[in-house]
Amino acid sequence: MRSIPKGYLFNRTPTPPGQSRKWEDWELPCYITSFLTIVILGVGLNAKPDLTIETWAHNKALERLEMEKIGVSASASGESE
Repeated sequence: MRSIPKGYLFNRTPTPPGQSRKWEDWELPCYITSFLTIVILGVGLNAKPDLTIETWAHNKALERLEMEKIGVSASASGESE
């Protein structure tokens, strides 16, 4: 049988002043799991490797510039001898 709404949230009467609400059995595990999920995702997503194509291309371009620089300095030192 359905109870008649009393006008309170979740049909609960408010607690008397100075008293706190008693937690239900599911609340603590739910809050702990939610907090740990947020922490694990926050750390894990920030620590993932950068595998974007832009990063790869940037690193390749730096390698090529370094190789050209080494090649130019090697050929310049070979001509001066």
